Amino acid sequence: MEMRLFRTKVWSVLDIGLLKWSCILIGMIVGSYLAAFTKRHVWIFFIAAILLAIKPATFYFRGNEE
Repeated sequence: MEMRLFRTKVWSVLDIGLLKWSCILIGMIVGSYLAAFTKRHVWIFFIAAILLAIKPATFYFRGNEE
């Protein structure tokens, strides 16, 4: 039996919404356990967030230039 991890799938709006909410809730749970660690290293998390946002932001503002 072949298991394809990366496959093309069209997601419904409900599926995307449920996935987002589950990620938010899991993030809240993990965040509550790591609150002190996060407060001590807030600048590292801030820089990581900025670096991770660069590619999607440039893709969005650059437009479709293919």
